[in-house]
Amino acid sequence: MSSMLNFISIVSAFIFGVGFVYCIMDATIGKLKVLHSEKEWNGLQYKDFVFLFISATILLCFFDFYKPF
Repeated sequence: MSSMLNFISIVSAFIFGVGFVYCIMDATIGKLKVLHSEKEWNGLQYKDFVFLFISATILLCFFDFYKPF
């Protein structure tokens, strides 16, 4: 049971962290007109995928996930 709680905790922290870093990047760097594209996939532009990838990379490289239980 504790391994399942650890997994849920780590996944939720990762998703929250990626979303937080993505929102910061979208609110700052994402306002540049150079990054806006004509093509979209289900409402997402290329910059959104790049920002998500960069956010996940930042979290995985610079932070350690500890087991709370």
